Amino acid sequence: MKKAKMMKKYAQLIAEVGIGANNRQDVVIKAPTEAYQFVRYLVLELYNAKARSVSVDWVDSMVEKHTLMHVSPTKLSLVPEWEIAREKERVDKDYARISLIGEDPCVFRSVAPERLKRYNKAQVEAFHAYKMAYNSNQLGWCIAAVPTKNWAKRVFPGLSPTQAVLKLWNCIYESCRIFENEDPVELWKAHIAELKKHASILNKYAFKSLHYTNSLGTDLTVGLAKNHIWGSASANQIRNGLQFVPNLPTEEVFTMPDRLHVDGKVFSSRPLSYNGVLISDFWFEFKDGQVVDFDAKEGRDKLAEIVKFDETSSYLGEAALVPYDSPISKQGVVYQSTLFDENAACHLALGQSFGENIKGGEEMTENEIFQAGGNKSKIHVDFMIGTKDLSIDGIKEDGTQVSVFRNGNFVF
Repeated sequence: MKKAKMMKKYAQLIAEVGIGANNRQDVVIKAPTEAYQFVRYLVLELYNAKARSVSVDWVDSMVEKHTLMHVSPTKLSLVPEWEIAREKERVDKDYARISLIGEDPCVFRSVAPERLKRYNKAQVEAFHAYKMAYNSNQLGWCIAAVPTKNWAKRVFPGLSPTQAVLKLWNCIYESCRIFENEDPVELWKAHIAELKKHASILNKYAFKSLHYTNSLGTDLTVGLAKNHIWGSASANQIRNGLQFVPNLPTEEVFTMPDRLHVDGKVFSSRPLSYNGVLISDFWFEFKDGQVVDFDAKEGRDKLAEIVKFDETSSYLGEAALVPYDSPISKQGVVYQSTLFDENAACHLALGQSFGENIKGGEEMTENEIFQAGGNKSKIHVDFMIGTKDLSIDGIKEDGTQVSVFRNGNFVF
């Protein structure tokens, strides 16, 4: 009974807060096949919230792995026309999108790097324009998570598969503020207000740059775009009166770096799962905004793929602040999933900037944002840098320094 009750609460949160389901909305869910039980609850809650229609795209990462390993290399570079046409139709008809993640973060480790690179590049190229319709908040979208056995075993290797899945479910519920005897919708209203407060304070300072330091060796200055705006992934995004929360969970406030004014060295504080391969213990060195050197203990070739993906993927597109004492960080769990790990630590992102992070940006073209100091790229990859001893100083136009973070947490 408790299992059903908690799944229903989670499904209701995604439907009502995550995607803001209503009678003007068609919704598509992308989900792992293993998540079928939860998806049934979610479909029902979407219809209870008056969604006009709901469809599901099922994903099986093991089937995808077999394909990647055995299909001809030429075939890996081809995306079926019907898949592109389907995505175009959904964007044209304003479909909202829910992505339920849960794949094994190392599922493609045994796939030859060149084959995986060829496949990923083809997918990004084919769907970039349609993905931008969601990333620019023209259409509603929400990313949430559902445990699978392989993911749960990666996170909790000492437990049996059944125990690991149960523990991961409980961690996800806690991360999303879902408790048996409390209303998660009301808890999220309070959480959103707190994030908005931090964003508002940062916007009043209008910093020229941020300076990051910690004991890992990070010593990095990140210039901020002129007229940048601090926002939060949990602050309701609005288009044609529709509201949604892009990430469940979320603890971040984020803004737009000045692409050409990032200098110094930064070290990762958590591993990064990128397209089914884990990258750990890595660092970047920046000069005049661009990554000029990098290395990793594990997954260096994947790191190189990110940096060299296109002409601008070696520049920053996002700077996000997350307190070390966030609820997810306090769990002490390394999820090996960006959705959770980025909400346990301050992070940066290589690649695409978000228009919402600069004044008037949501009406700007990609080129106009680029000219204003933002970045344009076909990828956006977050990596975690926050630590218990992270210090961040905000530097104003007149050179005045203001303490923003001390000991990993907001000063204000």
